[in-house]
Amino acid sequence: MPNTKISRVKRLCNTLLIIIIWAALWQIASMLVEQPLFLPSPYDTFLLLGQLLITSGFWLSVAFTFYRVALGIIISFAAGIATAFLAARFSVIEKFLQPFVAAVKSTPIMSIIILALVWFSSSNVPIFSCILLCFPIFYTNTLAGIKSVDVRLLELAAVYKVKRKRVIGEITIPSVMPHIYSAISVCLGFSWKAVVAAEVLSSPKFSLGYQLYKTKLSLETTELFAWTVAIILISLIVEKGLKRLLPKGNTL
Repeated sequence: MPNTKISRVKRLCNTLLIIIIWAALWQIASMLVEQPLFLPSPYDTFLLLGQLLITSGFWLSVAFTFYRVALGIIISFAAGIATAFLAARFSVIEKFLQPFVAAVKSTPIMSIIILALVWFSSSNVPIFSCILLCFPIFYTNTLAGIKSVDVRLLELAAVYKVKRKRVIGEITIPSVMPHIYSAISVCLGFSWKAVVAAEVLSSPKFSLGYQLYKTKLSLETTELFAWTVAIILISLIVEKGLKRLLPKGNTL
């Protein structure tokens, strides 16, 4: 137990040291440039971030963006996993989905967002973009997990006439879960990028992307940096928080 605490303290100190070094490099670069319009200092950035934190507009933007990210991940999670199990059972479904999944995975996110702008309202564009980006990840990872199930265990279960419910619960799902955890890990990062990028273009009233877009119009580089830091921190907090909620042995 004491060794664990010492290890945690060391990791924390190492993390703080790395942050301080990068902040110092940022400050030095800002002093060399001498133009806040191009590169504001970390002090000015975090001072402005502190001012944003006490405004209702900041938390409304965070809440609506978080809602779009969560809804996009939940829908793509459910659709991806359900479709993967169907594809594993019926090969015709897997073959039918192959061109679609390959096309979506190779399509630039900006193309997806621009198409979504034509099809949906501004508030739904980020959700659709998130779903289309994350669905192939959940689908392919889950399908790979199903195919990795030990065939010998399935054959043994068939010999002893184990009920299908038990086979799924005790053989299939434990083999698939690490692949699903991996998909969640990837999608948590991608979803925030996709949603915020879509919000920048679609500009729904309350969103982090719209706040970034406003800073571009007014050339407020310090505010742009402050909002960017906020997005990074929120994304990390959500990812680490989910990691604590998931069972041990996940890949997040």
